[in-house]
Amino acid sequence: MPKFRIQCSYCGLPFTVRQVEAGRACYCCSGCALASRLPPAGEGGQFPVTPALIAALGVGFAFFNEVLFWTLALALVHDNRAEMALLFARVSAGLGVLVWAVAAAGIWRAPVRRWTDAVVALATLGVIAVAVQPKLSAGCVVAANAALGFWLARGWCKQKFIRKKSLTV
Repeated sequence: MPKFRIQCSYCGLPFTVRQVEAGRACYCCSGCALASRLPPAGEGGQFPVTPALIAALGVGFAFFNEVLFWTLALALVHDNRAEMALLFARVSAGLGVLVWAVAAAGIWRAPVRRWTDAVVALATLGVIAVAVQPKLSAGCVVAANAALGFWLARGWCKQKFIRKKSLTV
């Protein structure tokens, strides 16, 4: 089957596909596909409210609270308040599982699916599964979600920091 070299509809970087559909946007990764669903700022920096924007803000808020509860748990451990620290670590881990589930659903719903996305999602799920075993490690859950978040943000980063390359000669 022939392969075609095209440009990503979001970041402009070239990539290879097996099939090109006329009139359909093509993305090089799930990060670009997810970032393309977020609307650009309008006049005065106002963003139109869309379900994708609300989901992104919700995940960001949940991740922020995950990190907050984890750091509070660390502070409580240093203050010799182990019971309260364990409670905060459990809340952090619970939020971490929720954040991972929503991010994985975003990857699944993206119009592009790559095997690398599945590998990263499964690897971070593996880290989370090991981290919530009998000896809870909320820090590992935070690290896994941060890694998955950076993986998904690569589309936005490519568009912001890499100059668009043209395929024309």
